[in-house]
Amino acid sequence: MALGPAVISLPRLFLLLAVVAILLTGSRWEKRLGVSLEKPLWLSLLAGLLAARLGYVVGHLADFRDAPWEALYFWQDGYLPWVGALVTASVAGWFVLRGKYAAKPLFVPLLIGLVIWSGGNWVYHALRQATSKPLPALVLSDLQGRPVQLDDFRGKPVVLNLWASWCPPCRREMPVLERGQQESPDVHFVFVNQGEGPNAVRSYLAAEQLTLDNVLLDLGEETGRYFRAPGLPTTLFFDADGMLTDTHIGELSRARLGDYLRNLRAPQE
Repeated sequence: MALGPAVISLPRLFLLLAVVAILLTGSRWEKRLGVSLEKPLWLSLLAGLLAARLGYVVGHLADFRDAPWEALYFWQDGYLPWVGALVTASVAGWFVLRGKYAAKPLFVPLLIGLVIWSGGNWVYHALRQATSKPLPALVLSDLQGRPVQLDDFRGKPVVLNLWASWCPPCRREMPVLERGQQESPDVHFVFVNQGEGPNAVRSYLAAEQLTLDNVLLDLGEETGRYFRAPGLPTTLFFDADGMLTDTHIGELSRARLGDYLRNLRAPQE
């Protein structure tokens, strides 16, 4: 979803809505009981957020070994929701056991937030599967001006990256995608530049010393419109039959790219 110049994925929007619901429900309990719930609710939520991130990092240590500071990139995807929910409930329970707060005023807001967040994500994933799109028969051009049809990449899983050289998160994630391409010869990585000409793209790749296969030019930004990409970067994942399986909005980390690739390679039910 695009909010002005900012782009936010729907799962993150649902999380923000859940937090707002928790705080608003807690505020109603405060007025009824005359007890401030702001501290225990915020501490429970922050502890859950940190635990969810830590749990993900621990499960992907190999991906963070070369750049451990990236574990602090909280704006990137990479959380274990069940760990976060468990720690949030545990911290709230600790406040209750200390005797300063009743269980109901703390756990009812948290439960409402959980229902909003999990329900929103369930609907999102169900709708995404129901509206999955195939690789389109769009004809783009490579850097030499030769025509390339997107659906010709079917036969292997496909990682389709929509990007532009003026986009900071696109630039930051490009080395991750380059490395992914080098390490995954069983997957087609396709880099579809949105709206820039061949000279600008060549200059950028040369300046950044990037070696990429399948760099295509989409001067009319048709691919972004076809998939209704809300902004850049957007990375789309297709199975070997050319059907869309996942969409990632925003900057990709090495760990998250690994998750998506494992899902692509997993046997389809």
